[in-house]
Amino acid sequence: MEEAYRLLKPHGSLYFHIDYRECHYCKILLDEIFRRDCFLNEIIWAYDFGGRAKSRWPAKHDNILFYVKDPQNYIFNTSEIDREEYLAPGLVGPEKAERGKLPTDTWWFKYVGKKQTADTWWQTIVPTNSKERRGYPTQKPRPLINRIIKASSYQGSIVLDFFAGSGTIGDSCLELHRNFILIDNNQVALEVMAQRFSEVTDIEWINFDPAPFQSIRNNVKQSEPQESNVLGFSSDFMMLAATASYLQKDLEEQSDLWKNSPFEWMLELSAAKKGKLARRLVASWCQSKGLSVDFEQDKGQVFIIVNGKKAVVKMSTRWADGKYKFQQIRNNGYDIVICLGISPFEAHCWVFERQYIIKYATPQHKSEYWIAINPSKPEDWAKNCGGTLDQAYLVLKDLKRK
Repeated sequence: MEEAYRLLKPHGSLYFHIDYRECHYCKILLDEIFRRDCFLNEIIWAYDFGGRAKSRWPAKHDNILFYVKDPQNYIFNTSEIDREEYLAPGLVGPEKAERGKLPTDTWWFKYVGKKQTADTWWQTIVPTNSKERRGYPTQKPRPLINRIIKASSYQGSIVLDFFAGSGTIGDSCLELHRNFILIDNNQVALEVMAQRFSEVTDIEWINFDPAPFQSIRNNVKQSEPQESNVLGFSSDFMMLAATASYLQKDLEEQSDLWKNSPFEWMLELSAAKKGKLARRLVASWCQSKGLSVDFEQDKGQVFIIVNGKKAVVKMSTRWADGKYKFQQIRNNGYDIVICLGISPFEAHCWVFERQYIIKYATPQHKSEYWIAINPSKPEDWAKNCGGTLDQAYLVLKDLKRK
């Protein structure tokens, strides 16, 4: 933040995007660096995705702290802010009705159902089937970014993003005729940006070569789905890999295995941390596909609720014999078991009803079982229960609520 202040033009602005857990600490930090009188707004980005906690109010917003370097001299392009239609255009005259009004309530409040204040912006996440989606877990929606850039910069200005992720700010700058500097140290993020900007010729890449990932994309046949990613893996696999990288700071332990795999770091995790990672990966993937997801804790065990079904998640890496081995499957206390198999450069998933899988499982302990599945040659009893991530999604999608 000290570097951001040093680099910022005298008329420049800082939009600091953070969640509720750190917002207040960061506000104090920024007040020290920018001065309290340089703080203009706390903007609330309200959305409709994520879990539905039963023990507290679910978090359904992020915080954006808006600072300027000089509170007497900064850019705020009122004329560039997206305008809304008047509810009664006949009362304001044709000229004002055509121009529209500045937002004085929740951005697109008609989707929320009630008016709020102008510093509350309603914007859902990037839809799963949108052409905008890049398979990156923290990708920001373009309308959110466009509003900030148009309000606080001119054409030809330079916009700096310290944590670029999927490169949405760069995409917006290209459309809005701004220059940009994007920074990220996440390999998956760099690969996603390499694909996103593959047709832009005047970008200078520093300490990263985008060519291998861009050439793969450019060689993809037009008949193939546009969602196929830079490395040729499925978009769902890349979504899991990117989410794992995003969660890495909470769970990472050093690993010398699986070199060059997005999941390399995961193998040295403890069993408890692997279980936590598996649940969060599956929950994030299900939410990205539009499935209903919640969490429940019962007698010390954590379950996820998918489309109304109580599920345990089992994860396995691929063994030397080519099989995934899912262990410690109990015979009661849940509706379905979701088996997530992770290989260095591919992922598989199966969904089984409890009574069905116990029928084909091998006893492991007094009240536990295990199963082994070779994704290349699955057993007959596993063939209609998933395999690829797309096939597992279809099984989950068909689950009926109790």
